[in-house]
Amino acid sequence: MNDEVLKVIEQIQKESNFLVKARLIRQLRRDNQISVTQLGVLLKMKPAYICHIYRLNKLPDLVIDGYYSKLITVSHLFSIARLPTSEQMVSVYEKVLQENLSVLQTEELVREYKYNVKSRGSHIPKEELVSFIERMKAKYPELTTKIIQTRIKGKLIFEIKGSLKESTEMLRRIMKKTNA
Repeated sequence: MNDEVLKVIEQIQKESNFLVKARLIRQLRRDNQISVTQLGVLLKMKPAYICHIYRLNKLPDLVIDGYYSKLITVSHLFSIARLPTSEQMVSVYEKVLQENLSVLQTEELVREYKYNVKSRGSHIPKEELVSFIERMKAKYPELTTKIIQTRIKGKLIFEIKGSLKESTEMLRRIMKKTNA
């Protein structure tokens, strides 16, 4: 690692402005072909966090101006930067200003734009999920049941360990029971 790279790494670590950090990270990656994983080691940060910061580079000037004008926070920037297009970023930014949205509300709006799903309703209570999984385990001991519920989707996963013959029989039994 050369001295220039180490100097930029030190700058990033000392910098409090995330937009400046993002530019410095982009400079390091572009000029020195340093991977996000390598940067993570050098900066003592998780690669995912570096990616969040790096994503700020794609924000349109209008949104950045709003941050420097103290109309929105850095947390708003992180959320808005998740969107794929500048047009969507500007649209969400304008809604944040018009409706004085909190960071949480902004995250939900970004989720709507990104996945075309509104965050309505509530999660199934944990006790209900545990009860269902226990009933499945009692009825089908060779079956592993997993349930994942997020704000944008729900998954019910049945895993059957065994040969193709065994898993085919089990899947057919389950399919027959659900009348699907």
